[in-house]
Amino acid sequence: MKRLIYIAIATLFLAACDKVYINGDLDGMWQLQKVELEESAEYPQGIYYSFQRHLAQVGRYYDEGLPLRYLGNLEYKGDSLTIGGFRKFLEEEETATKERLAIFYLYDKETSFKVERLDDEMLVLRSNRGLYTLRKW
Repeated sequence: MKRLIYIAIATLFLAACDKVYINGDLDGMWQLQKVELEESAEYPQGIYYSFQRHLAQVGRYYDEGLPLRYLGNLEYKGDSLTIGGFRKFLEEEETATKERLAIFYLYDKETSFKVERLDDEMLVLRSNRGLYTLRKW
């Protein structure tokens, strides 16, 4: 009987250590693979979007200069995703300008997307500007 109690406690302990993702498959880091804007397609290099809880981060990591990262707000509701309010990472007083956000293919201070595909490998988002294809990193 004591053995069963110990096994039950160990099982509960291990289950409690599991990560909690409130956004399901969306949470994590995504690499931007392709952006289709109007009649052109671009294949960006080194641009990543990260989503966790109510935060969004966009970053350019593999550049000759220092990594460039912005942290913002995330609102996710099933088939819609809105990100905005970006500020430079570790320098909260510096708000991201439209010019800086354009590096990440975000053209407004707040961008809304329709989630067209989301699974553990791929994310496809549609904005009023175009179609974004990302892969899980």
